[in-house]
Amino acid sequence: MEYRREVALVFSLEEALQKLNSMREHGFSEFEIHVFAKDIKSLQSLKMYTDIHVHEAGNLVDQVWQFFSREPLYEVCLRNFDFSKEERAHYGHGIKQGGFFLIAEHEHPVIKQPNTVNAAWKASNVAK
Repeated sequence: MEYRREVALVFSLEEALQKLNSMREHGFSEFEIHVFAKDIKSLQSLKMYTDIHVHEAGNLVDQVWQFFSREPLYEVCLRNFDFSKEERAHYGHGIKQGGFFLIAEHEHPVIKQPNTVNAAWKASNVAK
């Protein structure tokens, strides 16, 4: 599978639900979708009845990370995604303003390198 990612920043619940449906239509499974919001009360039904990951931005864990990293609070919640500093600032500011940040990732972007582990013996070393 190839790596694909879809990102959206929306400012209403209706837009968020439309974007979630769009992500599903584009082939993303529910467990591949994450939603971040400062206030997740309106997203409780998603959290309870779907496999979509709903995250409260600025929670206690984010506050602890923010204390040690000295990054803005709403940028800290995006630390696990491969974003540039400018992207984290943009999306973090949107979350701070009350927006819903949605991200769907298909096949985590692990750099695939050939397996170079040397075996204890090689077939070429076996006596012929």
